[in-house]
Amino acid sequence: MVGTHVRRRTRRLAPVALGLIACVLLGIGSAACGTSGRELREPAPGATAPPRRSSTTVSNNNRVAPDDSNVVLRPTGFSLSSPAWPADGAIPMDFGCAGSDTAPPLTIAGVPDGAAELLLIASDVDVRSDTRWIVAGIPITTTAIGQGALPPGAVAIVNSTGSTSWVGPCPDAGSSVTFQLRLYALREPSGLTDSSDSAAVTQAITKATQAAVVRGTYSIPA
Repeated sequence: MVGTHVRRRTRRLAPVALGLIACVLLGIGSAACGTSGRELREPAPGATAPPRRSSTTVSNNNRVAPDDSNVVLRPTGFSLSSPAWPADGAIPMDFGCAGSDTAPPLTIAGVPDGAAELLLIASDVDVRSDTRWIVAGIPITTTAIGQGALPPGAVAIVNSTGSTSWVGPCPDAGSSVTFQLRLYALREPSGLTDSSDSAAVTQAITKATQAAVVRGTYSIPA
């Protein structure tokens, strides 16, 4: 009787022992090999892993770095455009120093839900610290900004030229520059005023959840 019980226990333990030996030989981690003796099966065709939990409610692709160096624009529906030139097209002379140097007309669409304020910054693409127009406090209901105008309720902040007014692109004669206007959707009011400094503007950008941009090339003939 004793011999019979030993043989039965040996037969029951054999699959477990063999499974553990296989795990060691194949280098499989302990998480994949349990000691329950259950057989690991291949996933069914078409099966997918459950979604991983995220520690944040804002996609990393929509996050804006404090210095705006790695903002990623996504086709979320939030957009900024100008009826004065096509996207990435030639900016008319009137919007730079070779013309009347007035702010261009702009169209805003798809402001994301939850936005509290819009912040607009115009600058040279290659030198983003060279700001040429900073407008804060733009209402989220704004759908258009007229040429040379400031949205009702918005405030212009001193830019890197020392002016609160639009200062358009101004390359050397015979050359061109790529210029852009960036619009940020802030999740909370920025608190910016006409006396705010660049550090306060940078801090406000960290409150952005999405960004939209319109670019163009401004050229001055030789």
